Formats: sequence, structure tokens, C-alpha cells
Amino acid sequence: MRLIALIKKEFLAIKNDKRNLFLVFGAPLIQLLIFAFSINLEVKNIDLAIFNQSQNSQSYEILRKFEGSSYIKNIIMVKSYKEGAKLIDMKKAIALVTIPSDFSKSKNNIQIILDGRRSNSSQMVEGYIEEILQNPTNSNIKLRNLYNPNLNHFWWILPSIFGSITLVTSVVLTAMSVARERELGTFDQILVSPLTPFEIMLGKLLPALMISIFISSIILFIMFFIFKVPLVGSIWLLYLGVVIFLFSVCGVGLFISSIANTQQQAILYSFVFLVPSFLLSGFATPVENMPSWLEPASDFVALKYYIVFIRSVFLKDISFLASLEYLIPMFIIGIISFFIAMIFFKKAI
Repeated sequence: MRLIALIKKEFLAIKNDKRNLFLVFGAPLIQLLIFAFSINLEVKNIDLAIFNQSQNSQSYEILRKFEGSSYIKNIIMVKSYKEGAKLIDMKKAIALVTIPSDFSKSKNNIQIILDGRRSNSSQMVEGYIEEILQNPTNSNIKLRNLYNPNLNHFWWILPSIFGSITLVTSVVLTAMSVARERELGTFDQILVSPLTPFEIMLGKLLPALMISIFISSIILFIMFFIFKVPLVGSIWLLYLGVVIFLFSVCGVGLFISSIANTQQQAILYSFVFLVPSFLLSGFATPVENMPSWLEPASDFVALKYYIVFIRSVFLKDISFLASLEYLIPMFIIGIISFFIAMIFFKKAI
């Protein structure tokens, strides 16, 4: 009964704090809509400069291939190498393709000049250009993409965004719980109550966990019915992973809350934790691309396991046994972070 009373009090405290209420419920939905359309690692609408020195049928066939590409927006024909380089310098083109005069004799000496200031985009553009040049129009090659046949952008980016948004919401929500009590002057009232430190921490954890699950459900509803992201796997396995992940990161939020004296400090400390979590999780860049000395640090980031788990459930229909590879590390991180938070909470009182 004492724990239930504390949980009710925590829900009322969150409800009565209008600013934090918007931060908890409004911000995740806004982030979902903005990130879904703005985070796109594909390179489209390419401005391409072409210096055609050959002027024969083979070179015009190459031009028709470029014009038929869905990735290329503008093709700018230039009359000299210098003119093409100037377009790259002015960022009016990301690449210059030079077709030599002896193109009909040797088809492998086409020169591609790329804008090195935009290195990631340039590498992708290089891949597009090489694919166009190497695949003949009468090719019998048939391509098939597993798990995402049409390479739909929303199918792979939204599960990652889902994990990132729930991470931010749950960490910030729990990080402000004890700090809010300190600011309002009600922290001492909780300490003199018959509640044990474990009950206090559990009373702070459960409301944040339930609210985060509710917000996750709203985001999932938007993904299913607005963005049409398919769920190939089990909905029950998905929610099991959601609960375990939220438990793991809520423990981190409680640790932050136990060492923060004000809500402002709690938010600041939260972002100290959130930024490395995003960078080490593989959200934007693969973990395998990290230096060998940094890659082991990602093993302590719950978001890393969660992103792989979410994508696998959505697109791959992963089994429960296979999912344990991701669920067990998240659960262990949650247990460790919760007890560390309780240790620091005892020291704070």
C-alpha cells in the first residue's frame, strides 16, 4: 500500500508539472515526425556535371542512363574540365564525369571527380555512378533485397528513431523525478516516511516505466497506421523488448536523478549520457566502422542491442531464442544501473 501511494503521488506530480508534461508527451511525437522526414542517409536530387569529349553513340547511351536515374536531379553539360571543376567549387554539382574522346575504344577510362568536402555523400554518388556505368541496359541481372524489398526508407529508419525517442523520454522522465522532489522541498517528507530506499526508487521507476510504455504504444500506432511500417514478428516479443529496454534506461535515469540537485542539472546530465549513447549505438553509422579500441565501449550501451532487436522484430520475424542475444544484455544493464542508482540514492540521504 505504501508503494502504491508513492506511485500515485508520482503520477500526480508529473500531471501537475505542465512544462514537463509537454516534454514527456508532446516532444516525442514532434521528434518522430521531424526525424522521420529529415533523417535520410540516402543521397537523392544529385546535381551532376558531365564533360562529354566523345560525342558518339556510346557516350550518348551513357547520358541516357544518367537521365533515367531516379537519384539524379540535374545534369549539367560542360564544355571543359575547368568549367566542371568550377561547378563543384561553387557546390552547384557534387561530381564531374569526364567521358574521353576515345571512349568507343576503351570503356574503362571514364574519369569521375567528386566533391571531397561532402565525403559521405560523395562516396554514395560514386557508387551510383559506377553502377550506372557498369550495368548494361540489356543486363539479365536480377536484384532482390531481403527484408525490405523496395528499400523503403521508413521501414529501416523509423524502428531506429522509435528506439532513440523512447530512450530520451524515459531517461529525462526518470532523471527529473528525485530532482523535482528536491526543488519542490518535498524530498524530506519522503525520507521521513516509512518507505525504504528500495521502495522509494521502485516508486520512482514504475510510473516512468508505465508512461514510457504508453508513449511507445502511441509511436508504434503512428508507425503502423500512418507510415505503414510492417510488423513481421510477434507483437508480444516486441513489447517484451520494449519493457526490458525501458527498464534498462530508466535505471540510468534514476542514477542521474540521485546525483542531481535540480531539474536543470538532471537534464544536463541526461544529455551527457544520451549523446554518447546515440554515437555508440550504431544508429547513424555501423558499430563495425568504429576504431577497434572504441568498439568494446558500445557493448555497455543498451540502445545498441535495442536497435538491432527492433529492426529484427519488425522486418525479420526473429524468434524468442534468437532475441535473447539482445534482451539479456539489456536486462543486465538495467539491473546494474538500478542498483548503482540505489547506492547513490542512499549516499544522498
